[in-house]
Amino acid sequence: MVDPKDKDNVVKRINRDELAQLTKDLVDISSPTGSEKAIGEFILDWYARNNIRPVRQEIDPNRVNAVGILDGKSGGVSLMINGHMDTSYTGTEEDRMFCRTLEPDSELKGAVRDGKVFGLGASNMKSGLAAFMVAGKALRESGLTLKGDLILAAVAGEISRTPVGPYQSGAYRGEGTGTHHLLTHGVQSDYAIVADRSGHSIVWAQNGVAQIKVSTFGDPHAAWGVTREEKAPEVSSAILKMVKVLQAVDAWAAEFERAHVYASAHGAIVPKVNIGAIQGGAPFRPNYYPGVCSIYLDVRTPPELRPLQVQRELKAALSKLDVEYEIDMYASKMGYEAKGVEPIVKVIEDSYQSLFGKKTPAPTGIHASIWTDTNIYNELGIPACKFGLGGGKYKIRSEQIDIENIFQAAQVYALAALEICNWEKR
Repeated sequence: MVDPKDKDNVVKRINRDELAQLTKDLVDISSPTGSEKAIGEFILDWYARNNIRPVRQEIDPNRVNAVGILDGKSGGVSLMINGHMDTSYTGTEEDRMFCRTLEPDSELKGAVRDGKVFGLGASNMKSGLAAFMVAGKALRESGLTLKGDLILAAVAGEISRTPVGPYQSGAYRGEGTGTHHLLTHGVQSDYAIVADRSGHSIVWAQNGVAQIKVSTFGDPHAAWGVTREEKAPEVSSAILKMVKVLQAVDAWAAEFERAHVYASAHGAIVPKVNIGAIQGGAPFRPNYYPGVCSIYLDVRTPPELRPLQVQRELKAALSKLDVEYEIDMYASKMGYEAKGVEPIVKVIEDSYQSLFGKKTPAPTGIHASIWTDTNIYNELGIPACKFGLGGGKYKIRSEQIDIENIFQAAQVYALAALEICNWEKR
């Protein structure tokens, strides 16, 4: 057990104003998926200035992982706290693919007012980065010795973006790219806490992901000059054929979501099927029947369900149709329920209760039924849970987070690290 005086020594060094300013500084550095180099270099410099050993991992010329290490002195248990640097939106014109209108760029910059920090990435999840960075700084300034290493990992590429078709390059390599590189290039730990958003709840079981392209095919030829009786449009149009597929997919989705609810130790994890995109025909030549139409599905799968099983279930549902189609699964990531994670879950819970006199909130579906880098740790046998901040949208792309929320998380990270990194390694 850590001496209460040592805990007080650490907590008193965590400052709300510093957390708010650091979050704002991070928000002010644009970091869409694939372009995390600038923010990574800023974080590495911040580590160096605060006597935290910086480790730079280059993923490609535009992307780095920024790692800071407080070296343990006597071979104790090591802990890694992980957070991603990329943002939900790019802050560019590309965002019009998702948004009907866009707020001015000025709304995306960092701002501190009314007890909150605003801007693109403020809640997801630059405030989380600031929280564990300042927690590490407080531990360093306290002068206390850790037996095991504390590793602060700011990673590239966690946002759900997947290369497919013409959408290639690092700009589309998210969902675990940075953390997978981190853990397979020499930076590992005994335990891990992922600081992604959880509303201060503790989550240790999360969904996997399967992303699937389904295509239908038509007969591309000029639509004029032929009556419907001579040649029915549904024979020629891949789009009209896709209508039947869409109806079948939606019916299968409802059945899949009901059948695969996963009962984890912290509550139900809900699967989800989303038809996220559709492409068909040529906008510059609408006088032709479209010869190809494709839809893109995102399937959030419960722990232990293999993506291959999802593909099989979907094929079975579509095989009943009198429509030619092709199925291509272009992303597949397992979900996991952590094993051996109970010690760090208890430390986080005890730290939270000792600080705030109440239990951590129960996880909600939006925090538990998603995919985060927690799964990569658990896939590699490193017991990991998610404990992150709250916050949410402010404008269309701009986000907001209470400074108090950041302050509380930083205290929990500091006390949890102080406890775990002083365990004897057995």
